[in-house]
Amino acid sequence: MLADMPSALARFRPPPPAVPAVVRRDGVPASAWHGQLRDGALRVVWGDVAAPAGLRLTPEVRVRAIADLVPDRAVIGRSTALWVHTGRHRPDRVEVLVHRRTRPVAPNPHRVCAEADLPDADLSWVAGLRVTTVQRTGVDLARWLPTDAAVPLVADLLTFGFDPELAARDLRAMTGERHVRSARRTLALVRR
Repeated sequence: MLADMPSALARFRPPPPAVPAVVRRDGVPASAWHGQLRDGALRVVWGDVAAPAGLRLTPEVRVRAIADLVPDRAVIGRSTALWVHTGRHRPDRVEVLVHRRTRPVAPNPHRVCAEADLPDADLSWVAGLRVTTVQRTGVDLARWLPTDAAVPLVADLLTFGFDPELAARDLRAMTGERHVRSARRTLALVRR
């Protein structure tokens, strides 16, 4: 009879409070924010957004951390997409892409915006927001960053499914577009 007591009482206990995936600095008192960071209960994900220390930092958590900076019509791209996919190389500013010939997003000191062709095949959904695929992210980094900066970043994507041979084929279809030659040079170095 006594052995059944804890399980019988458990139904009257309220469920434990849900732990939010991310905690925004403006959502808690300053003393709590700093105290929890100092004590190791929270760790910074991006900017003024943290997550509980025991929470695994998945692509979904990283997207939730920057969601306020991504307008509905924008796509997370370039170095920010790299960080979302890999968890490496946290950006200083969020990079978003919008379709060509559409109005740019409103200026924000924490965000950079660029125009791009964004076919559906190059996009994936993470935590309710669009992010360039690993493959598109690698091609974009190879095109838009200097070769010496791009090589280690694109190489990091190899373990996440980036295919340099497929990227080289994609670049052949972009003949005449900007930065394709430097992207080919980057991919050649990544393949070595």
